[in-house]
Amino acid sequence: MTDNPDQQVDVLPPSTDGRARALLERWSASCLDGVPPDRETLDVFELRPWLGHISIYEALDGGADFQIRLEGSRVSQMTGEDWTGRRASQVDERFGTELVAIMRGVIRTGSPSLHITRIYQREFRRAVRMLLPMRSRPGAPVDQIFMALYLDPK
Repeated sequence: MTDNPDQQVDVLPPSTDGRARALLERWSASCLDGVPPDRETLDVFELRPWLGHISIYEALDGGADFQIRLEGSRVSQMTGEDWTGRRASQVDERFGTELVAIMRGVIRTGSPSLHITRIYQREFRRAVRMLLPMRSRPGAPVDQIFMALYLDPK
């Protein structure tokens, strides 16, 4: 991995937790004609196996920033912090990342973004991060991102 804490990858590495792979497959299967799923199509009951690993980011002002509506309990355990209610720009300010810019790209393209990243609060821990575009309701534009985080055992 380079000095950049967020290394974008085209495919999930072989070491990726099988639950992350299953979530990406479920998200992909929920897309219709290349359009990301909405929260009715991919609802909380379907997401139950992954809920602790998912944080929900909501676009503010068309993607000027993103508010963390819910931080997954497993995400909080991995990082040692709960960022619910805070903004992606605050993550960028604290850790020197480009999360807002990456999320803007996810909103614009409607395509997931996959990364190998450092757990910023734990210097020697790495994780697989998936940014999955979502729509809050049927017919809406992409206005949410499900950020899924799984520790990389490597």
